[in-house]
Amino acid sequence: MNQRPVKKSWYLYRKKLTLCILSLVLVFSGIHTVFAEKTTEEKLSETGDVISELQKKSQEAKEQLENAKKEQREINEKLDELHAKLEEMQLILQSIDDKIVAKNAQISETETELAQMEELRQQRYDAMKIRIRFMYENSDRSLLDTLFGAYSMSDFLNRVEYFSQVMDYDRAQLTEYQSLLDGLAEKQDTYQLQKEELVALQEEQQKEVDKLSEIVAQTRTQLDLAKEETAGAKQEVSELDSQLEAQLAYEAVLEAQKAAEDKARMEEIKRQEEELRRQREEEERRRREEEERRRQEAEENGTEPEDIEDSQPASAEDLELLACIIQCEAEGEPYAGKLAVGSVVMNRVASSSFPNTVMGVIYQPGQFSPVASGRMAARLAAGANSECRQAAQEVLNGNITVPYLYFRVDNGTIDGYVLGNHVFY
Repeated sequence: MNQRPVKKSWYLYRKKLTLCILSLVLVFSGIHTVFAEKTTEEKLSETGDVISELQKKSQEAKEQLENAKKEQREINEKLDELHAKLEEMQLILQSIDDKIVAKNAQISETETELAQMEELRQQRYDAMKIRIRFMYENSDRSLLDTLFGAYSMSDFLNRVEYFSQVMDYDRAQLTEYQSLLDGLAEKQDTYQLQKEELVALQEEQQKEVDKLSEIVAQTRTQLDLAKEETAGAKQEVSELDSQLEAQLAYEAVLEAQKAAEDKARMEEIKRQEEELRRQREEEERRRREEEERRRQEAEENGTEPEDIEDSQPASAEDLELLACIIQCEAEGEPYAGKLAVGSVVMNRVASSSFPNTVMGVIYQPGQFSPVASGRMAARLAAGANSECRQAAQEVLNGNITVPYLYFRVDNGTIDGYVLGNHVFY
């Protein structure tokens, strides 16, 4: 029979408040049991989370390692380029040094030539002074005697020509030596200027070499740091891979354990389903017997037999609890999925392996995760939406759409009836 809609009244508000408080009490009273006795599935879930986190960290560490290797390669390449440039600059510096050595040799050679030429000039000058002094000391008479002592005109002219040539020769020699001295001095100045330019260039080149050498030293430091970072990243990847390998091995053990538990659970589920089927058949037999008894009594009394209600009207508390657990577990599921979740709750109520009340089933420790997480209490405080409330009402009115006692999010590892994102079994 259909129940009248529940009105939003002070009575309902107090009921909801009471349910919310009771929900919190049950959550906190059962939280120790839930977390102290973890199921294999919970351990698998936690291990899966750990593995996912380790895989994420391992991937990040490997990316960091690749980046460190890349940086190390780039620094190596930069260092090679700097070494090549430094070698080239040192060759240039050596070439300048060689040029300075050669220029010093030229300057030294020029100084030697200059000294020799100065010595010759001085000798020539001294000889000329001796002749001049001789002519001065013997006066012009001696010169005239020499000239007029000629035995012929031709001899006289020859003697005059001789004296003239001697004077011209001395003058030409002095002029030539002076010109050579001036040329050598100019060459020496040129060489000295060129040397100064080379020395300045050498200083500039040495500054560049020193600057580049400093950059090379800094780059080597960067390379050492990059090598340390690479080694650290390798160590981290190795440690994470070891942890990941250990967790994968542990997960394999848990998977084997869970497979054995699933097998035992499926056998228990089949037993419970068979028990549930017998109970329903027994209830159906009793209902038919009661209908037959009432029909016979009505015939004997000459009255119409009374209709037998299939079920007692659900309480407001049951409706609220069932609607809220449906919304917590199947809010994003299709309407058929909401009916299926509500049917699982009612199938447990009807089974002797579970509590025989809606509240008892929902708050049984370790069964519904929204209860342990506190989402159920929050939903009770806010109230269920109209669609979940309608689904709960239908289920409470007897619209049991699936015969199963369990459901979970479908991850492809459990055989069962898949509806939406859930698998029922």
